[in-house]
Amino acid sequence: MFAKLYNLLDKIRTCAIIVLLGSIICLSLLQIILRYFTSADLKPFAWGDEIVRLTAIWVAFLAASVGVKSNSHLSVEFFLNKFLKPAQVMVAQKAATVVVILALAAVTREGIFYTMNSTKTMLQNLPDLSIAWFYASIPVGCALLIMEYLRVLFRKNPGKGDLQ
Repeated sequence: MFAKLYNLLDKIRTCAIIVLLGSIICLSLLQIILRYFTSADLKPFAWGDEIVRLTAIWVAFLAASVGVKSNSHLSVEFFLNKFLKPAQVMVAQKAATVVVILALAAVTREGIFYTMNSTKTMLQNLPDLSIAWFYASIPVGCALLIMEYLRVLFRKNPGKGDLQ
């Protein structure tokens, strides 16, 4: 059951990253074309740069959990392996993972409150779009990170990229 739900969330996350990155690229390209390669009559969209910046935040939060999944985040394994015994290394890694999960839980909680409190605040150049849609990337991204770190914490073969 967990594996099916995880695979579904993973596919949704991957598709979201692809769509958002594609949108950033297309909108940025359009902004450049309108700014530099058209007549003076055509101007770039006033809201274009704002949407690109805020969409990049979504991509960063979503992609961070992909980094955990693929075990590509910075770690101190070299330091741990040099000064600790293998059993101590595993305990230190588990303890660090628990600390990270707790910190992410706190950020998720605050992100939810921040998102809920900003629902009435609208974007400057798009007054019909709430900034809360972009602030929601914080709790969503942190929840995905927690999910990935829980998989790391309960992984049967430490150091492997995926749950066995």
